[in-house]
Amino acid sequence: MTNSNQVSVAHRVDHIEGVYRLRCPVLNYTRAGKPFVRMALEDLYGSIPAYLWQPDETELPLELSCVHVCGKRRFRRDGVVADLDSLAVGVKRPEDIVRLIPRSLCPLPLLMPFLEALLGHLKNTALRHFLSDVLSDDGIAFPFVSCPASLGYHHNYPGGLLRHSIECAQMIERYQEFAPEKKELGMVAALFHDIGKTLTMTPQMGLTSLGRAMDHDKLTLEILAPYLHSLDQGWPEGAAELRYLLTWRPGFKDKGFPKTPLANAVLAADRVSAGIDGV
Repeated sequence: MTNSNQVSVAHRVDHIEGVYRLRCPVLNYTRAGKPFVRMALEDLYGSIPAYLWQPDETELPLELSCVHVCGKRRFRRDGVVADLDSLAVGVKRPEDIVRLIPRSLCPLPLLMPFLEALLGHLKNTALRHFLSDVLSDDGIAFPFVSCPASLGYHHNYPGGLLRHSIECAQMIERYQEFAPEKKELGMVAALFHDIGKTLTMTPQMGLTSLGRAMDHDKLTLEILAPYLHSLDQGWPEGAAELRYLLTWRPGFKDKGFPKTPLANAVLAADRVSAGIDGV
């Protein structure tokens, strides 16, 4: 990528090929009456105007859908555009999941490489697939990178939830006292401990109707349920412990002592990150 308004491209300077997000597709006609589609292609690195000069009869993919494109870049006085030879529904590869979160939806795009690094850091295959599957769900990933962590206490700005979550995961990563597999579980739990807030707050710094009715903690397992069920198939013990790490809070029955010290570490990371930002 050479500038901030250009998506990542293939190695050849004049060639663009790969999977991107489709933005604002509009069917137009040339002066000769021939149809063409004007759009933008976007990924984490930016966007580029694009034109499909020979659209077929099939219906265009929806806004923000992933599309596979092939074409050439063209230089105009106002910047670079892409002339496309083909456009079809695209498939996300695991290594492209974070890149395909559009930059325009990321209030803090400089944090995204940390999220990508966390995904690549995981050695446990089942846990890596779990994290990858969660982030592949646009209904989860888009609000996760854009919502605040709170409306008045800590990380109370668009993108604050992502910053708070990454801070917590990085705190767990520093521990040397836990076995590598346990540490990875703790990092994923720390990353998603506040995922329920994606249903209770908006990137525009407001409460949703659900947020006015209930607390975010009660929604965490609901959001992650399909992916936890999949994790049950590949690593049932890890799935059970992850549920515990995501939901444990000091209570009367356990006298404030969790079944595993990792739960205390996740809770401590949450409180430290919130406390430092909230000062």
